[in-house]
Amino acid sequence: MKYFPLITILFSYLISCTDLKKNERIDRILALEKTLDSIEKVMTSSKIDSLSNMQLAAQGVELRIKNNYKLDTINLEFGKKMDEYKRMRRAIPKLKGNWEKVKKGIFEMRKTLSNLKTDIENNSGKREKYDEYIKFEKNKLNQLGLLNDDSKRGQKKIVETYSKLHPELYNFSMSLIIVQSYF
Repeated sequence: MKYFPLITILFSYLISCTDLKKNERIDRILALEKTLDSIEKVMTSSKIDSLSNMQLAAQGVELRIKNNYKLDTINLEFGKKMDEYKRMRRAIPKLKGNWEKVKKGIFEMRKTLSNLKTDIENNSGKREKYDEYIKFEKNKLNQLGLLNDDSKRGQKKIVETYSKLHPELYNFSMSLIIVQSYF
């Protein structure tokens, strides 16, 4: 009986520490969800639909030049522009694939974080591994953020290259058709 108050205080302390850790873990998950929302906002603000139009237009230009350019030599400067233009066009499918990975990753991560938060709130699952799970999800989120940033930079580079080269190469490809119609 003499130790009863001490045991009660100790037990109360342990329970309150568990609640503190629980709240801290939920706060960490909420922070991860907020970061995930930011990544999603950046991703959805990117207009990747226009990339398909760019890809089709670039393929048309390349095809017209390939089919109508009859000289056996080309200007070095023109060759470099065509090479850069082709690399830009070929980068578009990879970029679209990365955007799809980001989109899928956001969906899956949102579901995983929700399940983890529910487990923590209900004290279910392997409680001793909660911190490990949160750390793992944070690493996944960092990877998702890097892929998103890389995709954003890739999209910017594609748009810049397209804007720089397409008008000139389009006009050149069309002039080849006009010249062909005279002969």
